Amino acid sequence: MRAVRDAGHEVGIHCYDHIRWQDGLATMSQAEVITEFNRARREFERIFGEPARTAGAAGWQANRHSLAAYEAAGLRYASDARGARPFFPRIDGRVSRMLQIPTTLPTLDELLGRPDYPAAQLTDVYCARLKPTRPNILTIHAELEGMSHRPLFRSLLQRLLSVPVTCVTLGLLAERLLQKPDAIPVCELGMGEVEGRSGTVAVPQACSG
Repeated sequence: MRAVRDAGHEVGIHCYDHIRWQDGLATMSQAEVITEFNRARREFERIFGEPARTAGAAGWQANRHSLAAYEAAGLRYASDARGARPFFPRIDGRVSRMLQIPTTLPTLDELLGRPDYPAAQLTDVYCARLKPTRPNILTIHAELEGMSHRPLFRSLLQRLLSVPVTCVTLGLLAERLLQKPDAIPVCELGMGEVEGRSGTVAVPQACSG
């Protein structure tokens, strides 16, 4: 993990216990959420020798308790949601200044095995969904793109570089966006369904601005 960081990639917190966060966040108290997130913070600092500056929630699960824990930790931004564009989340009438940069593209496991998305055409599917007027955010998983479907991911990267697409870290993107905070919409942070994925995930709703 340190080698990944040293190679120029951005690192952040995903979770301490994936199952506990993904399946249990909705029923955890604020104290339980803070305790769980602080475990991840301490482990991150043990590994990297510095505080985390961002987080991306396991299973795209987020609520007012998790955002409060992020704010208390002094994070710069988060990537907990699925949606069309970056936003400031509003929950229970309170607007958080914790910028959310959501995943905008479907994940590979949401497309694989579906007859309308043949594996041989997935590179075309992804390229067709790119939007020039917004950041295009793709969540990848080590066990899929990094292992069992590495040739497909390599093909996608080569295609994107030939388009060409400019790849930047979310941290750099956040810095650029936060230079004009008034241009960032405020959205209710709720739970909703995403095509191809079971259960519900954090999504922006009723946006303004």
